[in-house]
Amino acid sequence: MKVARIAGFLILVLLVTNISLVFGAEGGGEHHGVTSIQLKNLLWFSLNFLALVLILYKFLKKPVVDMFKSRQENILKQYNELLEKKKEAEARYVELQEKIKNLEKEAEAIYQNYVEQGMKEKERIINEANIQAERIKQQAELYIQHELEKAKNMLREEVADASVKLAEELLRKNINEEDQKKIVKEFINEIKGRVLH
Repeated sequence: MKVARIAGFLILVLLVTNISLVFGAEGGGEHHGVTSIQLKNLLWFSLNFLALVLILYKFLKKPVVDMFKSRQENILKQYNELLEKKKEAEARYVELQEKIKNLEKEAEAIYQNYVEQGMKEKERIINEANIQAERIKQQAELYIQHELEKAKNMLREEVADASVKLAEELLRKNINEEDQKKIVKEFINEIKGRVLH
């Protein structure tokens, strides 16, 4: 049906073109019109053209139709491939959007994790510093107590030495020889009593 329309259209175009060529051509001399020779030529030309069209139609119909059909199939195939690629691209786009959202969530989680670890590390360092400070404080207190005891002992020794010296001085001044013998005898008896018990 389409082929018949195309053939009819080509014949119509051929006739219109040939008629306009014949009527537009100037004859030699004084004749300005269509002569019978020109009409015969037009008829032969039209028949030849029609025969050419029919021959071309006969032999080229299948290859031309196949070519257009193949071209149409290729275009449809490319169109379908493009639609498929578009769907894949859209799916990939959605997938990448999800990955980006997940990456943002992961980044936030990692950040929060580092913040928590930092806070824990800060607390650990502060606790360690407090423990160390307490240990140093205790050591300092022990050292101070030790030094205080040492100073007290030294002071006692100095007081005792000074007391002994003072007592010796007083005894020398106030004790005579008899008192001295008596004190020595009592001291020896006291030592003997301690050794025996």
